[in-house]
Amino acid sequence: MQAYSEDYLFDAMEVLGEAFDCAANRVNLGLDQFFEMFVATGVADAFGAGAPRYVSGSSGIELVLDVCYRAGLDIGVPLADMASDGEGPDYWCGWVLAYWQWETGRPFRTIGRVTTMEEIRALYWPLHEAAEQKFVEAIEERVARRGAPLKSWREQRGLSQVALAEKSGVSLRAIQQYEQRCKDINHGQGASLYRLAQTLGCRIEDLLEYPL
Repeated sequence: MQAYSEDYLFDAMEVLGEAFDCAANRVNLGLDQFFEMFVATGVADAFGAGAPRYVSGSSGIELVLDVCYRAGLDIGVPLADMASDGEGPDYWCGWVLAYWQWETGRPFRTIGRVTTMEEIRALYWPLHEAAEQKFVEAIEERVARRGAPLKSWREQRGLSQVALAEKSGVSLRAIQQYEQRCKDINHGQGASLYRLAQTLGCRIEDLLEYPL
């Protein structure tokens, strides 16, 4: 389910495209570095929820300045020097990322766990002239071939399935079924998901699947 009306989608895509372009080419931030700041500062959550301030009430340049300010980063670049070209791989990366997030309803933080901004950027050459839905189909196919979010978080924490079961109190069988997608974690018991999230140091929503 989309968080905001399609009427604002074009503006949102322009804003994030301009933000990525400025971050990469005016502030000299790596796309993944900027994306991590975008998520960590909470701006990504507000943007993904359709906050008017971000999806239609500001420019991409203002978004970059806001994210950097919240992250405590003094970029030292005059506002007048932060114009976006409105095209190119970096702009396209932000543009299609905004579309993908809107289309799927996934939180940006979840997207960041299954792919990188550089991976998205690398799809520019085969896909930048195609409809945005073609990009979504291509990236979704890649994501589907990867492990479940629970497995990703468990491996990041250096835990085996057995260790996670012991620490969380959730049965080993349930963990195995969630990771193999034999059992839908989205319909898991709240108490079990809470214990898994607490053990892994993440939020329950980070463990959920967000299919198209």
